Amino acid sequence: MTKNVAAEEGSVKAANVSKGCLRGVSSIQAFISPFGGIDRYVLALLITFQLLAGYTFFTREIAWYPPSNDDQSSYLAESYRTKERILTHGFGQLASVLKSQYYTGLALPVLGAVSGLFLPGGRLPQLFILFAGFAFLQVCAFFTGQAVWRSRTYGYMLLGLILCQNTPWYWAGGLFDFRFDFIAYCIYGVWACAVIRSQLFLHRGWSIGCGIIAAFLVLNRFLTFIYVTGVSAGFAVLCAAAVLIYRNDTDLVQRVSRLLYNLLLSIGILAFLVMPFLILSWRKIFEYYGVGHMLGSVKDARVHQAGINNFMQSLFFYPNSLLRDQWGLTFVLATAIVLLGSLIVFLANNKARNRKPQGHDETFLLQVIFLLGAIVGPLIVLTIDTDKNSVVGGIVGVPTALLLVAVAARIAGSRSVRGAEIPRTVTACSVAVFVLGIVTVVDQLSRHQPEYSQRSDLTRLVELNKWLVNYASAHGWYDPRISFDVVSPWFNGYGITDTGYEETGKFIEFHPLLGSDIMGTDREGALAQLGKSDFLILTTSTARKTSIDSDKTSPEASRRVNDQWLDILRRLNPSRQDTVQQPPSGISLEGSTAAIQRWPMLHQHLYPFYDQLSHYRDDLKDWADKNMTLVRTVTFENFTANVYARPTATM
Repeated sequence: MTKNVAAEEGSVKAANVSKGCLRGVSSIQAFISPFGGIDRYVLALLITFQLLAGYTFFTREIAWYPPSNDDQSSYLAESYRTKERILTHGFGQLASVLKSQYYTGLALPVLGAVSGLFLPGGRLPQLFILFAGFAFLQVCAFFTGQAVWRSRTYGYMLLGLILCQNTPWYWAGGLFDFRFDFIAYCIYGVWACAVIRSQLFLHRGWSIGCGIIAAFLVLNRFLTFIYVTGVSAGFAVLCAAAVLIYRNDTDLVQRVSRLLYNLLLSIGILAFLVMPFLILSWRKIFEYYGVGHMLGSVKDARVHQAGINNFMQSLFFYPNSLLRDQWGLTFVLATAIVLLGSLIVFLANNKARNRKPQGHDETFLLQVIFLLGAIVGPLIVLTIDTDKNSVVGGIVGVPTALLLVAVAARIAGSRSVRGAEIPRTVTACSVAVFVLGIVTVVDQLSRHQPEYSQRSDLTRLVELNKWLVNYASAHGWYDPRISFDVVSPWFNGYGITDTGYEETGKFIEFHPLLGSDIMGTDREGALAQLGKSDFLILTTSTARKTSIDSDKTSPEASRRVNDQWLDILRRLNPSRQDTVQQPPSGISLEGSTAAIQRWPMLHQHLYPFYDQLSHYRDDLKDWADKNMTLVRTVTFENFTANVYARPTATM
């Protein structure tokens, strides 16, 4: 009798707990119901938090060292140059800037220059453009999920999936790296959201907006013209095939015909807005992509540097890079939560499982076709391109999140229900994914970057760059030429230009000669470039010499060598993800003599520049000692930089 009473009490307690959990989920569901306006405050609070946390992260981890990576430093230099032209000659200079020829895109440097006119700080105004694009993407994603799937539940789900991705926080091409990759990720995502919101070009007003958004995307990155037109063309062909197959269904034929007309209108607007700029820059575009990526010998050097040795490695480079670098484990976990939660709802909901469709509801099928095209299309183009880079594949992140939400809503049978009727399991999954996204943001913005452990060397590098700018300014060299004996993210002419402008306000544009071409040159060509140089920086190792055979090194030396080796591979091959227990405390030079002696495997990733340099490295120093003046020596932890300058009458 006592056991029965205890069992009944236990059952009552379990029931109460279950009811309490259901009431909690119901409260959350009511919180994000379509009848409340709290979501606007949630979005505003989220973006404000990202702005403040991002600013703190920038000042703590980024602002104090020179912009790394040749792409970022060159785009920053272009933005600073445009800003100075406007300050000197007025806004009329924008017209001449827009008439100039560009390799990859023109909008981002111009936007960065305009932002620098109204916001204080060095490099921060330019990075604010990337943040503005990210904030706009989040707003568009939320309201797309809300409008298309008729509930804020799916708005938060879509937003959470985007926040769970690694792309905004990736060390290259992310939110804190001023180049075209991240702004293209944001605008391509906004375009995909606009297309889905237009019911796949069914609404003319939204279709016109899609054309304008696509034009802005292409002006930021010319290559995306192939993405947008290719995806649109493939989608149009499939829609035309559907018209032929279901030609007896009058309503369907009318809808799809209107869709095709609006699609052509959208592409026409895109072409009208961007073709003048593409025609103006077609020579440089062909030189950069056609010759550099497809026809010239540079493509082989890029493949060699990425460590790609066969067709299968090339074929799976971007799928592997997406999973490992751009999406990461958190996004995979969020995907599992979304799909499993929707599947549970489907299995538990007999009405959704037994519901028979009435007539042709092509919306979901068209969504899947378009989003698959938006994902696969860019990956096909990038796979055909021999220049493999893990940074560029992240552009498909938002269409992937949209596809997941579309599939989840279909599985859960939420297409035809109102927000108040959204299953509690779906609501709980949406909240879980959204919270997981916020946790990802907090985690990414509250950790040190690898460069933080190298702050001593990077501080010395800043001082060296400032000194070079002041030296050039004092001698009246406003467009000096500079050469290096390394191809390095830290030693390049544009990085010196950017540092000088950010630290001193002086725009002295350093033009790189030797060390700017990854293919290198022969001895005569190298000496000819030195003869045109105002500055030359030669590096010598200051570290202890070790045997080429790693088995003969001590345990301490092996650990340090391993740390430096992994840091070098990280910069040469970003898709490599090795765990470094202790980050290197000094910056590394990939192709220095000491590095090659220590790590023979480095030859598998080095550019041809170093093969050429190995034949005349000592001749560079002999020539510099005879024809230039050693003006400064800076000792870093692993090497010494010797700065030579051409003789002047003042000296």
